[in-house]
Amino acid sequence: MEELLGLGASALSGGLFGLLGNVATKIFGFFERKQELAARREEWGHELSLQRLQMEARRAETEQELAIAQAQGSWSGLAASAQAEARVGRSYKWVDAVRALVRPALTVGLMGFLATAALVLEPGDIDRAFVVESLVFAAVTAIVWWFGDRAPKRAG
Repeated sequence: MEELLGLGASALSGGLFGLLGNVATKIFGFFERKQELAARREEWGHELSLQRLQMEARRAETEQELAIAQAQGSWSGLAASAQAEARVGRSYKWVDAVRALVRPALTVGLMGFLATAALVLEPGDIDRAFVVESLVFAAVTAIVWWFGDRAPKRAG
């Protein structure tokens, strides 16, 4: 009975720690997004000022060069902008694939280790209770934290 209560306490405390970890992840994510937005605004402001400088430089050209530059420069600038945009990506596909597999691999590994440890140790062994309680705590923490992070996002 004592072992069962110990397992239940480990599962409950693991769930609470997982929930706290998930909440902390959400809080850090909020501040991270806030910093990303500030960095993007700064980048956009810089791009805007560069575009204004480019426009002022074009105005300084002579009337004859202006007609040619508008006809040729606008399209070449658009093509260069499209090429530059195409080169910028979020990340490499293999990096995204590895990131996507980390949580499931760790979860399956943790569950496999828990099952192996519970089956290999003798039922009367004092270490078995400690190992099983520790692994239950770790497994429940991982599941609540990792998969709690996969909750549906709110619209807007």
